Amino acid sequence: MAMMNSLDLPGVALGFAQAAGLGFLIGRTREPAEGPPARAGLRDFVIIACLGAAGSQIGQAALTVTMAAAVAAILVAARYSPGGARIGVTTELAALATFLLGYLSMTPGRTLAALLGILLSFMMATKEQLHRFALQTISQREFEDTLKFLALIFVVFPLLPAGDFGPFGLFNPRKVWLFVILVSTVSYAGYFLARFLDPARGLALTAIVGGLASTTAFTGGVAKMAAEAPGAALALVRAACLGNAVQYPRLLLLLAVLSPALAIQALPMLAAMTGAGLLAAWWLGRSPRTASIEPGSMAFRNPFALVPALRFGAVFALILLGVRTAQHYFGAGGLLLSAGVGGLIDVDAVLLSLTEFFRNGIAPAPTVMGGILLGAAANSVFKSMLAATSRQPAFYIRLWIGFAAMLACGMAAFLLAIAA
Repeated sequence: MAMMNSLDLPGVALGFAQAAGLGFLIGRTREPAEGPPARAGLRDFVIIACLGAAGSQIGQAALTVTMAAAVAAILVAARYSPGGARIGVTTELAALATFLLGYLSMTPGRTLAALLGILLSFMMATKEQLHRFALQTISQREFEDTLKFLALIFVVFPLLPAGDFGPFGLFNPRKVWLFVILVSTVSYAGYFLARFLDPARGLALTAIVGGLASTTAFTGGVAKMAAEAPGAALALVRAACLGNAVQYPRLLLLLAVLSPALAIQALPMLAAMTGAGLLAAWWLGRSPRTASIEPGSMAFRNPFALVPALRFGAVFALILLGVRTAQHYFGAGGLLLSAGVGGLIDVDAVLLSLTEFFRNGIAPAPTVMGGILLGAAANSVFKSMLAATSRQPAFYIRLWIGFAAMLACGMAAFLLAIAA
């Protein structure tokens, strides 16, 4: 069925101008160099785009299809003419896209046509950079893990059943999977920040990336480095405190996405813990001399590999079960107990579970904030145990002091908030 265009004369003129402009941009990227092989160039693409626009304006489907077929036939004939053989069909595909973009420029989808045309021109103009990025910069493992990441979002998520299942309606597959994606995306961004901004430039950058990815994994890695390089203990204390301080803005960001109202109430507590962590990093890491260490030795693997993502989903579901069960039988006290136990494993999962209860009206904001604080305290205990594996008192005792300072400031801000 033909699409009749109802644009007025200025609109028609603007549509043709846009079509010609897009043809110019795309054709400029395909303008052939002197000599063979021959291929369509700038003027050809402008004409092709205008033909598409004319077909759209006329509104005759048969004529438009005939014009498109004629353009394709001419391009094929030019491709296989004597001396015209080439490898690849980029020019032909670009010409077909240009015809369709010209057609779309005369419809209400004109803005979309402009966006797609500019994007196509950019991709074709940066051919060498894209090839280098795809084939040399990105490793095979990173590419495969990225495919898994996209599959988790666009393949698995739509296939999951909607609704609540299990005792107390604890298990909502789509909700659990959405939380997996939300938290893991932060780690994914942290991985590529380290990958492309070169963490060897300084421990501070490495600490920030580590705090974004996983404070537990980062603290364990720093403890291992401290065991191997005792002379760098103070520098590593500063990095560990900084990385753990970054955890609280990350939690605040998650809260802001899930429940802006709860994020506002938790802001003073999380801000106090962040400030204490930054101050501890500066104070506890002071040294009369600069200890050198190669931060690039801390390698981050792609956090969106399938197994870690599934493991987080399982942990989140188990914590949700424990919290719902405790809340059902013991009330708010049981909820906090479960938050403390869950915090030993993952503070993010505790935060996500408690936020869900707040949004559903099951737990008030002070209870949720107390649960988050308790989960952070439990997680700090676990990370303190990891720090002790370094067997370097200069490292782990100072880090314990840093954890205590962060928790004390968080507790003070929490008590002031509930007393107000």
